[in-house]
Amino acid sequence: MKKLIIFFLLLSISVLSSEAKTNEREVRQFFQDYVRAVNTYQPDIFSKYYIPNATIYRVVQKKDGTTQRVTVPMNIYKSESKKGESLAKFVKYTNDYTGIKITRVNNDFRIDAIRKPSMGGSFPAYFVIGEDNSGDLKIKVESMNTPRQEFLQKK
Repeated sequence: MKKLIIFFLLLSISVLSSEAKTNEREVRQFFQDYVRAVNTYQPDIFSKYYIPNATIYRVVQKKDGTTQRVTVPMNIYKSESKKGESLAKFVKYTNDYTGIKITRVNNDFRIDAIRKPSMGGSFPAYFVIGEDNSGDLKIKVESMNTPRQEFLQKK
């Protein structure tokens, strides 16, 4: 009987362990799909990849070397993205992410990476990704460092 209990205990640990790995792989694939969709200017970015009330941060790297975090409301983020889309397409603006590290945080996952815009530079970024009410993976939090000072006026 003891052997049977130990067997089922080890089996359940193995199943739980493999589920966590599968989830991390799914999150990595979701993130890769998201980056590809953003870089090719897919029209359904916000509905497909973000929860409706996602928290968007821009960490402005000021000229004096300090930083200031600005929360950008989702409706403004969508609007500003739409305004800049034509120019971004024209100059073929993209973002690449390197040094991707995925960490489980409760029921969600945090992705830390270095964002490398096609226009130059490299900046820390992180995303919190988890299931929405329907069980679909979505971005819940996005934070990117940026040298763009105009975000300071959006507070």
